Amino acid sequence: MAAAAQETSPSVVIASDKLSAQLVITPGYDPAMLTAPLLKEIIRGRGVEVTDFTTQALEELTRNKPQGDQTVSVDIACAQPPVNGTDGSVQWFVDEKEPSADDQQNGGDDASNTDTGSDQDTVSHYNRCAFVMVETGDQVGRIHPPVLGQDGRDITGNTLPAKTGKDYPLQIDESLMRRADGTLIAQQDGVLYREAGKAQIRKKIEIRDYVDFSTGNLDFDGDIAIAKGVRDCFIVKATGNVEVKGLVEAATIETGKDLIVTGGFAGREQGHAYVGGSLRGKYLDNVQGHINQDLCMDREVINCELTIDGGINSPHGSIIGGRLTPTGKINIGTLGSGAGVETSLVIGSVPRLDPFAEKLDAMVQALTKDADKLTEEQDIINKMSAKGRMTATDKERQTEIICELSIINASLQKAQRTLDSVTQEIEKRRSVSLTIHRMVNHGVTLICGQLRHKITTEIEGPAQIYLESGDKLVFRQGDAPPCPLAQVTDTQALRPGRDAA
Repeated sequence: MAAAAQETSPSVVIASDKLSAQLVITPGYDPAMLTAPLLKEIIRGRGVEVTDFTTQALEELTRNKPQGDQTVSVDIACAQPPVNGTDGSVQWFVDEKEPSADDQQNGGDDASNTDTGSDQDTVSHYNRCAFVMVETGDQVGRIHPPVLGQDGRDITGNTLPAKTGKDYPLQIDESLMRRADGTLIAQQDGVLYREAGKAQIRKKIEIRDYVDFSTGNLDFDGDIAIAKGVRDCFIVKATGNVEVKGLVEAATIETGKDLIVTGGFAGREQGHAYVGGSLRGKYLDNVQGHINQDLCMDREVINCELTIDGGINSPHGSIIGGRLTPTGKINIGTLGSGAGVETSLVIGSVPRLDPFAEKLDAMVQALTKDADKLTEEQDIINKMSAKGRMTATDKERQTEIICELSIINASLQKAQRTLDSVTQEIEKRRSVSLTIHRMVNHGVTLICGQLRHKITTEIEGPAQIYLESGDKLVFRQGDAPPCPLAQVTDTQALRPGRDAA
């Protein structure tokens, strides 16, 4: 009988992972055993924790006792699984910016995947920059903290540990500040670099390939270093230095400081360089622009139109074709070519100040003319007054003239002082000093003041061309005494409006 009772007693079946348990009632059970207290003892005897869930299940079972000869299984325990934590993360606000009006007009980011052949789409491609530019104080992102997680319990009451989230491993330097809430604040203007768990704002853009459609045009407050080259029609602007190790094609480069074109600049009559410092490199070919300091080329400067506020220092190089207007000294290997290519150098001018001086001079002359006219009118009225024939209207006009002359003379004095100051600065900067190491070829034209000097006979180097006695151009070969440049040139006066320097 004992064995039979045991066979029909309720049993507890525990899942292998201890995440659930069932109470099994087999046919032929003893109804006297289906009481909540007795069943709880059986459950506890198997090591299962009795919870509210267990109590509710047993109450339901005792109210609705199984009938018939079927085996009944009742869920009496269910584990509370752990809630694992999540790792910290970084959210970059700069990647979430809304597209600009121009981008929206051109189709947003998807515009780059569609080629309609329109001019507008072409411009949008060039202007799309691959770099993230930020300014001091910008909120560039936020590091979100990890979620720690919550432990669970199995059906025996033991803890099921949760996995803890880890901090996001982002390394930053002094160019970024992390607030207590994780917000990342830019500490300087620059470009945001993010790679290999690191982030920083640099004052220098480093491009490992070309400036092309993969980068777009560049406009940066800092330095730019380009490992390869700059493709046709792209624009590179920087407030600092720009260095291009490969070839610059028919592009535009604007710098606040130096431009270094290690691979040369082949402008094809569409290349432009506006350089705040010096321009150095291999060669220039068909480039136009302005250089604030010196031009230093290893090889040729071919068919270029350049204004240079400094000098030219290329002792091994050549200037062939084009028109250069330097302010400082010229130190060059060869001027022109054996084929007599027309090559012009405007010397003895200060391009940055000469136009200003011309405007001031025109202003002084106009004011002087106005003052002379008023003075003449005043003399007539004074003569009429001496003869006692001055009317009330004449007296009123005399007062007006005195007032107008006072204003004009004050402006005239100010303009004259400024003109004198600018003229002195021009004389200080003006330089007519050419050192030629190899050859000055026929076809070279030197424009100095109001005269055009076209070289008709080759001058072998080493030679110098300079002003003697203040206004006379001479040349000197080696240690020989200087000779008038007129001996080897065809000298003519400039034609107003056509040959102006």
